[in-house]
Amino acid sequence: MKNKFTQFYLVSLAMIALGLIEIYFNYTNANTTERLYFGFLKLFVGAMLLVFAITSHVKFNTNRKQLERELSKDYDERDDLIEGKAAHFTISILMIVTILMMFLSKWITIPTNTALMIIIVFSLITSTLAKKYYNHFL
Repeated sequence: MKNKFTQFYLVSLAMIALGLIEIYFNYTNANTTERLYFGFLKLFVGAMLLVFAITSHVKFNTNRKQLERELSKDYDERDDLIEGKAAHFTISILMIVTILMMFLSKWITIPTNTALMIIIVFSLITSTLAKKYYNHFL
């Protein structure tokens, strides 16, 4: 499918069709009001999906030119320098945190999942902060 929003449209129209069919066939029976509510629910969900698909498609079309401009930017040497310095700083902090946790594990029992989570959080925070710092000053 060439258009990536075609699936959204097809699913929403199928939900609307299923809701209408269920309402049509269950409307004649007076005892099936519960099934009638499910038909209206399917119709409502299909309509909401259709509104979501239309708004997403319109928003994508308006932002496409801006996205193409940002993606076609030349990758310059300054970005390489920032990535390298941020990676070096992150590795340094990661080594310090690992050595500190090894030192503390002699006296405190640290579960493996907690230790890995701490390392991941510290590396994410330091990487983000280092990139912002070097981007600001370089």
